Amino acid sequence: MLPKDIFSRHQYIGIDLDETLAQTTMNGIKKLHTMNRMKFLRSLDDVTSFDWTEFPECDMTSDEIMDFWKTHSLLNIIPVENAIFGVIKLFQMDKNIHIITARNEHDHRSDTERWLDEYFPEIHPSHIHFANHLSKHNHAKSTLCKSYGVTLMIDDGLHNAIELAEQGIECILLDQPWNRKESANHPLIYRAQNWQEIIDNLQI
Repeated sequence: MLPKDIFSRHQYIGIDLDETLAQTTMNGIKKLHTMNRMKFLRSLDDVTSFDWTEFPECDMTSDEIMDFWKTHSLLNIIPVENAIFGVIKLFQMDKNIHIITARNEHDHRSDTERWLDEYFPEIHPSHIHFANHLSKHNHAKSTLCKSYGVTLMIDDGLHNAIELAEQGIECILLDQPWNRKESANHPLIYRAQNWQEIIDNLQI
């Protein structure tokens, strides 16, 4: 359960992109199915790990998977349920919102800005930050958060939540099949079922 005062304690809030704002994964899986790959992944419930090569049925190498996501555009992807309303509520509370994404800026700056402008036009392009996790220009999300004064993140990656919490940054972990293997056992990590739970908290 989220602390009642969690949003009142933070002015600068970071939000992840993929599967936090954008329903990226199933869109990518459907595209892979047209290529006759990864057909054993039928729904999000099947995606129980970030590392798909852990699945015995995986028919792609790690490099092939990485190359696929490098070219997979955000365009034509729909937002996560209630994410738009949740972000609007945060802006209505005069929160300073930053997008902190693991995406590679070189590959995805353009489609990311276009997608956010379509669905989240309140977010200025200067508040979109890329951690470049799949490149040599990799940054920890906590490093970006500290650079922009972000003290609370909303993310779906348990590994990100742990890294952030260890650096003193509170994190709301949106529940997903791939972050249920381990408990988010850290006093600065709070699990939320979905954006509706966040919205309910904002309306307290």
